[in-house]
Amino acid sequence: MGRGRGSDSVLDLLAAVSKGKATITLEGRPFIHLDADEKTLEVDANGFTAAGLRLQDFGGGKEGPLATLTGPVHVASALSDQGWKLTLCAEGEKVLTMGKGVSRLTGRIRMNPIKARKLLKALR
Repeated sequence: MGRGRGSDSVLDLLAAVSKGKATITLEGRPFIHLDADEKTLEVDANGFTAAGLRLQDFGGGKEGPLATLTGPVHVASALSDQGWKLTLCAEGEKVLTMGKGVSRLTGRIRMNPIKARKLLKALR
């Protein structure tokens, strides 16, 4: 995943995976768990820093004053169109879910506001 093409490369990768399961570990802890049969992708936010990633890298490389808002909505919509669900976990709890199965009213993004602090802490 190169910088600047963040979401395109992730979305292209998910479109290319048809079946199977994979877990990527980082520093001895599961970082990414992909289940193509169920079309789910779980990412541990605590591994973002160690992997050299930022949430902004998944925004599609768009810039401008509204990119922070439109990038995640674009990714969530594309995930939903492909039938995928992405879950971001922090400290072992699901904090953010986007894609398939999440309401269109929220832009296909659901966040647990009570657990948002854990996500912010993990991404520092």
